[in-house]
Amino acid sequence: MKNENYRYAEEMLLKVSRTFALNINVLRGQLHKGILLAYLYLRIADTVEDDPILHANEKERLLKLFSAIFEQPKISTERLMAFLNALPSYWSTSEDPNHHLCVHATRVVPLLSDLDEKYAGPIREVVVEMCSGMAKFALRQERSLAFGWFTLDKVEDLDEYCYYVAGIVGRLLTKHFYAAASGINDKRLAEMQKLDVSFGLALQITNIVKDVLEDSERKVCFIPESICKAHGFENSPALFEEYANRDARAAVLAELVEKAWTHVMEGVEYILLVPRRYMRIRLFCLWPLLMAAENLKAIGDGHIVFDSVGKVKISRQDVKRIITSTSRHFYSNRWIRKTFEDLKPC
Repeated sequence: MKNENYRYAEEMLLKVSRTFALNINVLRGQLHKGILLAYLYLRIADTVEDDPILHANEKERLLKLFSAIFEQPKISTERLMAFLNALPSYWSTSEDPNHHLCVHATRVVPLLSDLDEKYAGPIREVVVEMCSGMAKFALRQERSLAFGWFTLDKVEDLDEYCYYVAGIVGRLLTKHFYAAASGINDKRLAEMQKLDVSFGLALQITNIVKDVLEDSERKVCFIPESICKAHGFENSPALFEEYANRDARAAVLAELVEKAWTHVMEGVEYILLVPRRYMRIRLFCLWPLLMAAENLKAIGDGHIVFDSVGKVKISRQDVKRIITSTSRHFYSNRWIRKTFEDLKPC
C-alpha cells in the first residue's frame, strides 16, 4: 500500500507541477521523497489559500486544521480527518488535480512517517510556518479586495509575502541538503543559510513579474504602492489603466526585475556552496534558477510585459537546452557564474 501511495504522490506531482517535477525527480533516496512530499503538502496549503471562492476566514480555518496535522511528530489520523471533513464538498468531484490531491491527503500525509526525522522535522516546521503566513495574507487580501484591489504598501510587505510562500522553502532545502550530503559541513551549512531565503525569493519574484498582467485580471497586484508612487502613479491599480504612461510603468516593473536579479545572483552563490560531487543537488537548484534568469532576460526593461499579447516566458526548447547544458557543466563554478553574468543586464 505504501508503494502504491508513493506512486500516487509521484503521479500527482506531474499533474500539479510539471516544472518542479523536473528538478524534484532528479533527486534520489530520502532526499527525493522528502522534497516530493514537502512540495505536495505545501501545494495543498497553497490550493486552500489561492481558492477564489472560499472566504478568508474559511481559508484561515482550513489552514489551521492542516497545520495542526504537523504540529506533533506523530501524524494524527483524527486531525487529518478533521481537515478532510472541512474541505468544500465540491472539491471531491472537481477535475482540478489540486483539489484531487487535497481530498486524497490520506494517501500522502502519512508517508511523512517513513522519513528519517532529519527530513521529516524540517517539513513539519515549514508546513506550520507557511500555513500561518498564508492565513495572514488571505485575511489581508480579502480586506483589501473589499475596496477593489489587493495591493501591498511597501517593499517590506512584498518581502514578507515572498518569504512565507517561497523563502522558507529555501530554508527547508538547506536542511535537507545538509542531511543528505556529508560533504556539506557545518561551515558550508552556515554560509548556505545566509543565502537560502534569497534562493527562494529569486524564483517567487520572477514569477510575480511574469504574472503581473494575469494577477491584475483578478485585481491583485504584488508590486508595492511605494514603487508605483515613486514613478508617478497614484496607486498600483493605476499601472493597468488603458492610458497609463508606457515608460513609467515599465520603470516600475524594472525595479522589481532588478530586485529579482539581486536574489538570482545570491542564489548562484548558494548553489556554488554545494560541493561539485553532488551533481543531482546542483542540477535540482540550477534548473529553476537558470529558467528564472532567462525569463528575466526576456522581460528586460519591463516594456515587453505590458506590450506583449501573452505572458512572457521561455519556450520548451529553452527548457530542454537549459537541462542539457547544465547537465554537462554542473561541476564548473566558472561556467555557472559566467552563464548567469552573461544573462544579467549590465
